Amino acid sequence: MAAPITAVELRVVVVPDAPQKWNDLLPEFEPVINLLRVIDADGREGYASTWLPGGRHEVADAIAQYVRPIVLGRDVTERELLWHTIQHLGYFTSIRSAASAIDIALWDLSAKSVDLPLYQFLGAQRHRIAAYASALAQPSADAAADAALAAKARGMHGFKLHTFQIPSRDIESCRAMRRAVGPDFALMLDPVNSYDRHGALRIGRVLDELDFEWFEAPLPDDDVEGYVELCHALDVPIANGEVRVRGLRDYAELVRRGAVDIVRCAADVQGGLTTLRKAGALAESFSRRLEPRSYGTTLVQAAHLHWSLSAANCAFFEIPEPKGWLDFGMKTTIEPGTDGYVHAPSGPGLGISIDWDTIDNATVLLT
Repeated sequence: MAAPITAVELRVVVVPDAPQKWNDLLPEFEPVINLLRVIDADGREGYASTWLPGGRHEVADAIAQYVRPIVLGRDVTERELLWHTIQHLGYFTSIRSAASAIDIALWDLSAKSVDLPLYQFLGAQRHRIAAYASALAQPSADAAADAALAAKARGMHGFKLHTFQIPSRDIESCRAMRRAVGPDFALMLDPVNSYDRHGALRIGRVLDELDFEWFEAPLPDDDVEGYVELCHALDVPIANGEVRVRGLRDYAELVRRGAVDIVRCAADVQGGLTTLRKAGALAESFSRRLEPRSYGTTLVQAAHLHWSLSAANCAFFEIPEPKGWLDFGMKTTIEPGTDGYVHAPSGPGLGISIDWDTIDNATVLLT
């Protein structure tokens, strides 16, 4: 039986000796993980984390000022009420990561309260899902081909490349990857919203020829008309929605206008598992897939894995490559088996065990 929430704690964890850099145009940053712990009156704990670059205090301040006063004393079964309350507050404040984390932690806690893995609590669709490797940009077309071939050799079911963001070089990499892996291996391309309409159409025609699984985020998210044109002009499915979409109604507009073939959603920044479930149902009602962005820390990966195992309109699970610091402080990590599938966690809730000694040693702020 559910019990009232008695504590909401956030640790700001700085990963030591792991400076990161997204690309040559951006400065280095220190990896910061915001680890959220929600505790109920029976002593059960629910977890979630955020990981995207930002200041050390942004998520902590949002938890302390806005989220904690709303959540304390409420029953964990009131997830829908709390989601609506915090989402409404989000129209006036910048608390998207904090709002997403509290929702995921409440789902984790809810499943633990009935001693079920979260995907079974949500309603299991399957017990395993095909994994694809999601790789950072490679230094050359040959390197991209080698990385795709290595993923195939490990038993992965697909490979996604984040690109140079220069159309001519990206086309070269795509052709090299297809030559390397052959015709029956899923390939995806993600230029991270970097092309203009001409460049996106030019590359999309090549991806049609090469039979890519999807073409992700070719244009800025808010160029809705450009996405409509691409969806009409190309056979390769266009995946969109994980970056600048701010809420469920934005997804509805993309689907209604025919600006997306495969919906992308990131539960860790777009409202938690509740948003992901609603967006998935929306996509399914229009006979579209939702392929979530599970690129992130272990707890982020776990949240997306459990939803994917509960959803009929999701075909793949994204595995960051390399993971590096994303698994920092975790005793349990998410890895595909030798069959290239990620199998369902067996423990209650998210099924992730945390190394609290490591986390505590790297914590710079506890609120």
